[in-house]
Amino acid sequence: MRHIEIYDRYAAQPDESWIGRRWHSTRTAACGCYLTGLIFEVRPGAVRVRWSHCCTWPDSWEATERGTLMKT
Repeated sequence: MRHIEIYDRYAAQPDESWIGRRWHSTRTAACGCYLTGLIFEVRPGAVRVRWSHCCTWPDSWEATERGTLMKT
């Protein structure tokens, strides 16, 4: 049987260079705006974000597939 390389996006940990960068989520706040925040921790398949938005929103873990790094 051949060896088949499997990539698990949920197990892949974002690079440490993501810490301190801005995150743009696919989720929206109550006001209708998309959530944006600052990444302050990473783990496999997720980033922890401190939201900086017009509405108060608690820090949360976000799956890396539910948003993108913002261009600086």
